[in-house]
Amino acid sequence: MANILQVTPPNVNADNRNMVNPQDPKHSIGNPSLRNPVDPTRVVRSDGKENDQSGGAKDALFSVVDYESNYGAFIKGLGEGGELAGIMERLLFTDMAALRESGQAEVVSLIEKLVMSMRMDSPEDLLMFLEGQGRLQAKFNGEFFNQLRSVLSQSSSQGLQDAVLAFLKGYNNYSSGTHLLQQMHSLTDDIEQLLLRSYREEFRELADSMNWQAANGSTSHNTGVLNRSLIPFLSQYISRTHDYGAIREATMLLVFHTARYQDGGIDRLYKLFEDMLNDRDFIRLFKGDAQESMQNLLKAGSGEARPMSDFADGLSQLVLRGANGQAGLENVQQFYTIMNGMLMNESVYMPLLHFILPFQYEDNNVMSEMWVDPDAKKDDDSEGRRIKLFLKFDIQSVGKFELVMILQDHEAKVQLLVPPNLAKQEKKIQTEVADILKDNGIRFSQLMVRQRVRDRRVDEVFPEIREKERTINVRI
Repeated sequence: MANILQVTPPNVNADNRNMVNPQDPKHSIGNPSLRNPVDPTRVVRSDGKENDQSGGAKDALFSVVDYESNYGAFIKGLGEGGELAGIMERLLFTDMAALRESGQAEVVSLIEKLVMSMRMDSPEDLLMFLEGQGRLQAKFNGEFFNQLRSVLSQSSSQGLQDAVLAFLKGYNNYSSGTHLLQQMHSLTDDIEQLLLRSYREEFRELADSMNWQAANGSTSHNTGVLNRSLIPFLSQYISRTHDYGAIREATMLLVFHTARYQDGGIDRLYKLFEDMLNDRDFIRLFKGDAQESMQNLLKAGSGEARPMSDFADGLSQLVLRGANGQAGLENVQQFYTIMNGMLMNESVYMPLLHFILPFQYEDNNVMSEMWVDPDAKKDDDSEGRRIKLFLKFDIQSVGKFELVMILQDHEAKVQLLVPPNLAKQEKKIQTEVADILKDNGIRFSQLMVRQRVRDRRVDEVFPEIREKERTINVRI
């Protein structure tokens, strides 16, 4: 019979003079045969390892981040997603011909429109394209928002800060109106396919009563349809059919978009603006005509600048269709990689503005990617606003460049890294860059041109991205 209790006979050495307790610290410390000795002076790992830095180059790259945390997963993904620009360059400038032969009419049409939106015929067209993409991707820019930043930095009034932040939230929802409508339109199409056949016709009639082309701020009709018809219909459907699967999840997402969309009505935005104006500190600290600035802001966010969004909309639709396999199953993985890279740079943990700016100019294909910190850390609180920029661009006929610039009080510090074939023209490039800065009214205290030897990661240039890596942050 097996000794299931693992009972051992008593030790014949009654006086215990030769017994060694393996858990006694004075015997276990320094014994190489023990993997996890007890040391009351310190906390040790259960596997006997000293720390998590024994993984060689990989661990050295990611420091001591816990990859089981949300923030650790973000840092890991940031390191793995450094090829976004390269993959997009191959997609837009190399693989485009193969995509045209995919046989999908919608994909081919998207590709043609995307190529046309990237083609620049003059320096003025290029400047307009870059500025337009900057306005689309950086929503809170311009003189009005600069004034609001100044008001927030100078006022200690909690009431004023709450009013400004409420206005910013309302403006975000207002300017996202057309985007939210597109999301809800896509959701209703998906929900219709999930419904039982006997319910689809009624649901489609309700969905068709929506104005899917409504401008930003014109939310009254659509919110009425959503709150009085569409959402109650889905609620009753779930209650009757007890379908608590995908259709309920889609309905909850529709409710979430509806709440944001309703909060972006023009009347509510004016109410939030009036709340700011009624604060004495706001009138005292805001420089200029607040009413005029508000009108200019609404004009910019009303959807009148839609032509400038052709590239962004075309790219997003192409990536979505490519990820769904409509551009060929062999290309699905690269579309997923592009999508994940874009989402990674839009993470709540990313404190920077991110821009993807490919274009064609003078028969040259250019792929550029840029990160901007509009409120970089200052050495002294009394100094003016500091902006830090990291630009990577690849001119196919020339090579890869990297630019780091810090701009403060119209004075710049510039570091430009150039391809090896241009390294010997350092003085000429330095002179030309200096002239460009002067022509734009920017002084420079430092201008360095050097040869580029490797790709730098964004968290090397902006080390503040990794500041949270020592905090407690677990993934649920």
